[in-house]
Amino acid sequence: MAGKKANSNPLVTNKPSDAPVSVQLHPLVLLTVSDYITRHTLRRQEGPIVGAIFGQQNGRNFTLEHAFECKISQNEDAPLDSEWFNQRVEQYREVHKAPALDLVAMFMSGPANGPQPAHLPALRQAQSLVGNDNVMLLLFQLDMVDKMEGGKLPIGLFEPYQEPVGEQTDIHFRELSFEVETGDAEMIGVDFVAKGGGNATAVPGVQPAGGAESSTREKKTKGKSRAKDDKDDGEIDPTSSNVLSREDDELISSLTAKANAIKMLNQRINLIRSYLTSLPESYLTDASSTTLPADGTNYALLRHINSLVSRLPLLAPPTAVTSGTDVDQAPVSSIHQAATREQQDVHLTSLLAALTRSVSETQALASKFHMVQRERSTRDRSILQGMGQVRFAGGPEESFEPREY
Repeated sequence: MAGKKANSNPLVTNKPSDAPVSVQLHPLVLLTVSDYITRHTLRRQEGPIVGAIFGQQNGRNFTLEHAFECKISQNEDAPLDSEWFNQRVEQYREVHKAPALDLVAMFMSGPANGPQPAHLPALRQAQSLVGNDNVMLLLFQLDMVDKMEGGKLPIGLFEPYQEPVGEQTDIHFRELSFEVETGDAEMIGVDFVAKGGGNATAVPGVQPAGGAESSTREKKTKGKSRAKDDKDDGEIDPTSSNVLSREDDELISSLTAKANAIKMLNQRINLIRSYLTSLPESYLTDASSTTLPADGTNYALLRHINSLVSRLPLLAPPTAVTSGTDVDQAPVSSIHQAATREQQDVHLTSLLAALTRSVSETQALASKFHMVQRERSTRDRSILQGMGQVRFAGGPEESFEPREY
């Protein structure tokens, strides 16, 4: 949260506003602003850093939710490209209809003491283009990046107001306090950026050697390189010594999370041990002790510790079990025993399924065998009957010899 402080800037006043203002700043705005400034600095681009911030306004309550960088023109009195700015504002209004968002602030880079006269042309032009004189100014204070203390963001938010000076009115600013508000989707984005930023590595470009020969070789392999890039689909070369592969990145993230969890667990255990050591001896551990517990003993905390300790046997292996042959068996934890029972149940279910399938196949085979035998018996009976009729029709001198089939 940004606080108000004394300021020697003539454009900034310490006079409080007539009505309190509530401003909620979302992390997506911070990510956009920092990314824009980083690219502007690394590419050594010229010109001012100017961008717009979209959000909601409900009376004196503001939310700063989305931001985008603005296209700059060569006109110093009107630094914004009016046609481009109006088109982009309409696009954002079309996309963010429910809830309806509109331009609520402009972001620029500036010193720690507040807005400067160089910030006024862009702010006035934005206010005139959208028809809103309440467009605020968010300054990213570059000179405060290396001096951040206590987690304070190098950002100042200022509300403009018109102050009459003679026959004219000049723009002055009041510094506002803000709160950082985030949602579930923004938390995922911030977590992704935090993990990626922790493993980011600057990879310098390699200049090919060999002059014309290298250029010719590069032209010959241009088609193959394109095909290889399409095949790799943006994957990082694991052979590079400066870049981590995707698998290594995931492994490092997993190991780092586990290491942090173990460190935190160790700290909590040491804290509980120190607390229990500081307590006097109890009759629960020593039956002959007559020391009464102190008046300020936290019995609720002791009950929680006792409950935690009582659940440890579920994770820790029991003592060694001696079998009937006086041979010590390996200790087996309850979790391992439960896993073994589950594995045995799965194997038994698979065995019963295989046995049922074998019995079903045997019954089907027996049914087919009986059908074949019945058909064979019917065919043999019909053949024998046909041969008997032929013998009676041929006379007594014809003999009948049975055949084997």
